[in-house]
Amino acid sequence: MNAILLATLAAVGFTGTSLSALLGRELGAKGRAYLAAFAAGILLALAFGDLFPEGLELAGESAIVGFVGGFVLLFSAESLARAHPHHSPEEHVHKHALGSFVLGLAIHNLADGFVLGVGAKTSAVVSGLVGLGIIAHQAPVGISLAAVLVAARATRAQVIRSTVLLGLAIPLAAGLTIALPVPSDQAMGLLTGVAGGVLAYMGAAHLLPEARAVYPSRVTGAVFAATLIATTVALMTFLGG
Repeated sequence: MNAILLATLAAVGFTGTSLSALLGRELGAKGRAYLAAFAAGILLALAFGDLFPEGLELAGESAIVGFVGGFVLLFSAESLARAHPHHSPEEHVHKHALGSFVLGLAIHNLADGFVLGVGAKTSAVVSGLVGLGIIAHQAPVGISLAAVLVAARATRAQVIRSTVLLGLAIPLAAGLTIALPVPSDQAMGLLTGVAGGVLAYMGAAHLLPEARAVYPSRVTGAVFAATLIATTVALMTFLGG
């Protein structure tokens, strides 16, 4: 199947699941806490069970540098900006955190599009298999974005703009990869590592504290643990691209 078509289907799936944030903006504290814990589990699973290992496979130690660099860069930026990851029940995810998360997802989606483009240059079979994996893989990513947008109390315009632009990053990267020379494995591994570090920071430093601050309970912890385990297992089996 054509790589651009597969990338477009992945973008539609991502955007569709992300737009569910429009239905959840009026959730109470309990609903927001469960969504934040759910998203944290997905993001940490993606960071440690997918992006980091993929970066290591592509670039070895450069991926480690990228992962640590992405994590530390966001921590340092937020410290200098005096942004805070902990919130009272009346507060919501800081806008700076939302921007960091969107940046991490942009790198992630561009990387998925790149992989589709590379697969298209290899063979139709490889492209098809990789494409199907990425289409399935984008569903939990879109859900995590929806949860973050709900926690951030994003406006309708912000939700639509973020989801559409991030979705378009997939076919855009696929098309550019097919049209242009393929970047080196070292460069791609470094960027994949950076994306993993950004998502790990967002999950650990923002979403988990958000969930515990908004509605601390055993159920919130159980939602996070179950999501983290289930997503990791899925990434290691049928969602693995």
